[in-house]
Amino acid sequence: MNGGAPAVSAAAEVQRRLWGTDPRAWADLAEAHNTPLFEAVLDAAGVGSGTRLLDVGCGSGLTLALAEQRGAIPSGLDVSPGLLQIARDRLPDADLREGDMESLPFGDAAFDAVTGVNAFQFAGDPRRALREAARVTRPGGRVVASLFAAPERSQGTVAHEAMSALIPAEHAQDHAPYALSAPGNLESALADAGLRTAAAGEVVCPWRYDSMDQAVRALLCSAGGARAREAAGEQAVRHALRRALRPFQDPRTGAVTLDNTFRWVAAGKP
Repeated sequence: MNGGAPAVSAAAEVQRRLWGTDPRAWADLAEAHNTPLFEAVLDAAGVGSGTRLLDVGCGSGLTLALAEQRGAIPSGLDVSPGLLQIARDRLPDADLREGDMESLPFGDAAFDAVTGVNAFQFAGDPRRALREAARVTRPGGRVVASLFAAPERSQGTVAHEAMSALIPAEHAQDHAPYALSAPGNLESALADAGLRTAAAGEVVCPWRYDSMDQAVRALLCSAGGARAREAAGEQAVRHALRRALRPFQDPRTGAVTLDNTFRWVAAGKP
């Protein structure tokens, strides 16, 4: 334990720092844009009444709130105490724990389904994290992982590239949202965890912000925004984002819209 928080890997400690800068902005301005993806992942996991569900990297808890509406029994894990507090406010009866996805604090075969929405690629060892997800899934259960499709298929990549350009080369791998996005990588990692791919699909999520200021704040509160701000200062990041996002702003309304393609893969545990 470190200051009351569970001990985590060096990679998880980085994510804890990056995702803890503005949890409320994440919950209010960013998370809900991915609701179509959350629903698709829950469908693929077969989440319904009585499903014992673990969401790895649950963040501020919207996926679990949607699962609870379906009658599921929600549990979650995240490394950010700030995001977890919002999740606990939303889901006061859920089992929500702070920890590292590479060593889940749950027993073997404890869940009917495990989901990870844009989560596993941020582990120091994503394959180890998926093996942990498989361990806590019961035989016959499902693990569903989702992530960005190839970078060129999401308009949000322009923001990621604008922020990454501000990062010193030695820290380039601290935050790698496309680490498993190459064709076949996620399926291979699930197979290495002893899981059998059962289904796969894609979802387009429009990220629509009412104004440029709102878009910039939403992106600044992400891990990518936090690391760019650490490296270059907030004003430099704001300037880079405004320049990158200008082509996606409606000149009449001022709204900024980015269409992003996500992939999900569902795999069963024999």
